[in-house]
Amino acid sequence: MGFISVLKGIFARLIFSIHCVITIWRVTDVYTEPIFYVMLAPILFLVVELIVTLKYTENGEWKWFCPSVFLYLISVIPGQWLLQMDLLHKREKHRDDNGWEECTTESSSIFNETGLDAIQGVTIPLALSDDNWTLALEQFMLCLLIVGRWLLPKGSLTRDQLSQLLLVYIGMAADILEFSMESLKEPNIMCNLTMMIIILSMWTVALTQFCLVLTSVSAAKTRNFQGKRSRLICGGCCANEIWSLWITLLMQDCPFLAMRLYLIINFDILNQMMLFFTCKNLLMIALQIYRMGIVCCENEVAPAPACPEDTETGLPGYDNVSTSSQAKLVLVKSTENEDKNR
Repeated sequence: MGFISVLKGIFARLIFSIHCVITIWRVTDVYTEPIFYVMLAPILFLVVELIVTLKYTENGEWKWFCPSVFLYLISVIPGQWLLQMDLLHKREKHRDDNGWEECTTESSSIFNETGLDAIQGVTIPLALSDDNWTLALEQFMLCLLIVGRWLLPKGSLTRDQLSQLLLVYIGMAADILEFSMESLKEPNIMCNLTMMIIILSMWTVALTQFCLVLTSVSAAKTRNFQGKRSRLICGGCCANEIWSLWITLLMQDCPFLAMRLYLIINFDILNQMMLFFTCKNLLMIALQIYRMGIVCCENEVAPAPACPEDTETGLPGYDNVSTSSQAKLVLVKSTENEDKNR
């Protein structure tokens, strides 16, 4: 592995650490409890993880699992949960103070713009409302997961596979962000603790996909131009791409679709964005099942001849023999026949 790849791996882990520090910094400001800095402990292991990864892997990446992304997520996800719980408590307090039975869209306007308290004289000149702080940190987290995957060593992936994988990650990240953002801002959900826990649990499970070193694209296949009819077989059902499709189905698309349908049916939440992303989940599930069938049933093609023009003419029983070789066989056979006649 080259020096540039090592530098990019170090930089990816550095931006993970910076975002974690800012997230836990915000959590500590909200709860005014320095004990929450303990959640930075997983980030300290990134140095150990970097040394072990560079020493014991050939391409700078483990085969099935990415420890650096895992350490990043187990540090930043609890911070996001705590920030969401703080928003819930403030909405409930505002509801109770006004004597309302349910939260309304006005509950989103109760948050004042705040910045981060200085730590040892260091501060960030940025002031946002409480809900915008939570949203901004979540958006940056998803962006850094994509940028980090781009910077980290690609391992056994080709550049073509990596570029396609990054495009898939962008689609996944957009759906995950919309799921949490649109679902949690609904008036029937924003003060419902049980529904918030279920939605955040699904959101957390979907994020763990980024820890898995699986590609959603298959390796490039060589083309065989041959006149023979190919034979359809069923195989490759345990290929890497199949596992990746199953993981996306079980960890994201199916749970998101079930939750969106539940919100539409049980809570009567029917708006343009909810309908659009519900239809999008249905299409994604259908297309992924279709893709599984395509990958499992592939065309088995025999090796192509060395020179296509050699097969233009042929003798019975010598289909795979070149024209020059067939001519030699004709001479040999004619000589044998002459010897027999003599």
